[in-house]
Amino acid sequence: MKKIVKNSFFKYIIVALLTSALNIGIYLGCYKYIISNILISNIAAYSVSIFAQFFLNRHTVFEGNEHHIIIQIILFLLVKLIAFFIDSGVLYLCLNYFKMNNFIAKLIANCSTTISNYSLNKKVVFK
Repeated sequence: MKKIVKNSFFKYIIVALLTSALNIGIYLGCYKYIISNILISNIAAYSVSIFAQFFLNRHTVFEGNEHHIIIQIILFLLVKLIAFFIDSGVLYLCLNYFKMNNFIAKLIANCSTTISNYSLNKKVVFK
C-alpha cells in the first residue's frame, strides 16, 4: 500500500478528483445561480480549479522543482490553456451534438484531459 501512495500518478489522480469536484461544483453553481452561460461558467470553474491544482501538484504530487516557481506557473498555465480548449471542445460536443446531461458532459470533459495533463506536468512543468 505504501508503494501505491508514493506513486505520483496515484497522487495525481487523487488531486485531479478533488479539483475536478471543485471544478464541477463551481461550474454547476455558476450556471444555475449566477449566470446561465456555459462558457462563462466553465471559465470561472476552470480558473479556480487550476490554481488549486497547481499548488496541490507542486507540494504533494511531483518531487521535482528544477524550475523557479514563476516559470512553473507559466508552464502550468500553458498546459492548462491547452487542456481548457480540449475541455471546452469536449463539453461543447457532448452538450450540442450528443445532447448529454450537463453534469455528465462536464464529467466526460474533465476525464478527457487527465492523462495528457499528468504527462505534460510530469515531463515539462515539474521535472
